[in-house]
Amino acid sequence: MDNRAICAIATPVGVSALGIIRVSGPQLHQKIDSLFDKKLRDREATYVNFIHQEKTIDQCVAIFYEAPRSYTGEDMLEIISHGNSIIMNSIMRALQDFGVKQAEPGEFTKRAFMNNKIDLTQAEAVADLISASSMQSVKAANNSLSGQFARDIETIQDSILGLRSLIESVINFPEEDDVSSESLKDAKNDLQKIILSIQNLQKHSINGLMLNFRPTYAVIGKPNSGKSSLINALLREDASIVTEVEGTTRDSIKYSLCLNNQIINLVDTAGLRETSDLAEEAGIARTFTTASKSEKIIYMIDDQKGMSQEDEIFLNDYSSKNCYLIFNKIDMTGKQAKIIKNNFTEIHMSVKKNLGLDLFKNVILDDLSNIDYSENTHLARERHLELLSNASNHLEQCRASMLNSSLEICAEELRLAHLALSSILGQNSSEELLNRIFTTFCIGK
Repeated sequence: MDNRAICAIATPVGVSALGIIRVSGPQLHQKIDSLFDKKLRDREATYVNFIHQEKTIDQCVAIFYEAPRSYTGEDMLEIISHGNSIIMNSIMRALQDFGVKQAEPGEFTKRAFMNNKIDLTQAEAVADLISASSMQSVKAANNSLSGQFARDIETIQDSILGLRSLIESVINFPEEDDVSSESLKDAKNDLQKIILSIQNLQKHSINGLMLNFRPTYAVIGKPNSGKSSLINALLREDASIVTEVEGTTRDSIKYSLCLNNQIINLVDTAGLRETSDLAEEAGIARTFTTASKSEKIIYMIDDQKGMSQEDEIFLNDYSSKNCYLIFNKIDMTGKQAKIIKNNFTEIHMSVKKNLGLDLFKNVILDDLSNIDYSENTHLARERHLELLSNASNHLEQCRASMLNSSLEICAEELRLAHLALSSILGQNSSEELLNRIFTTFCIGK
């Protein structure tokens, strides 16, 4: 691993009151001391002038963390400057003039992992915490970041090692009949406990994977049915263009919507109709693509016109999807806002008059509340589930081998199960896997 000092802006791009620049590397003091007008002390916030080429770039607060008591395990520095991008970029250029290179995505956390400050599940939890889409997923990410997931894995690993030791003793001392018989009975009981522990961890991991997932709701319907108006009402801003002219929306545009501290993706789409306009036709093709890729479909119908044959054809084609029908413009038809449960859930509302919007929000919130969450749930990833499944399969093979008295095979299956669990923690990870994980991080983390 390249151990040159690294730096990165850790706050979002744009103008703000404050901005943070992070620096990490060996013997950092020697590189950056001359950039400040005061000597920095370990873990002490110091108000300083940042000076480069005899000019003060900014008045900052600098905090130095001496290795190994830092996030990365190396010497670290956090510079809290004013949030003007010109100032922050000037500080970055000054650091680079002193031999500090621009950090790669996730490089700070990768160094923390490589220096044994955190395991791989904790490293992944850092990224998950930043991108968490609900308070439940924040709590679950914190469970992983605190090491709870890793401790659960390590407890099972210890049990597997104990069982392997027991099996090996039976293999190596077969002449001790009484000991072997009693030991095999204990081994079967221990194996059952391990299998139950794995199953419980798999359950929490599946729930955690669902918490880590941000569902996409595609808003679809004919032109002027109220799709863009609904999105604007939910976002409380004029995000999508709304006019009386049909075909205004010609692309699939994704927005993030936060409801009760839970985030979903909303996609505005081109209205479905026959058209000779090539741009609009391409937009409509994207509507169908968006519909096939989305978890939920919100199908808008103008209540004045009712459901047409074209609407029914679309809904039949996507009947396997979880579709919600919104009958919009009830202010024009004199109906009441309500929810009706038929083949599809129907929400009768008026976006323009804000009638029934809360009913629709509650339908979405019901979707998001269907995850079985407990305080022990941790955020999980597909690779965690795959490796837990591998470990579980090897344990089941071990049980079958034990019943057939094939103890050598049983011992090997236990070894493979232990190896799968070790891979979750990154104890035998390839550079390819590490690069794939850490390149998904933001630059300053």
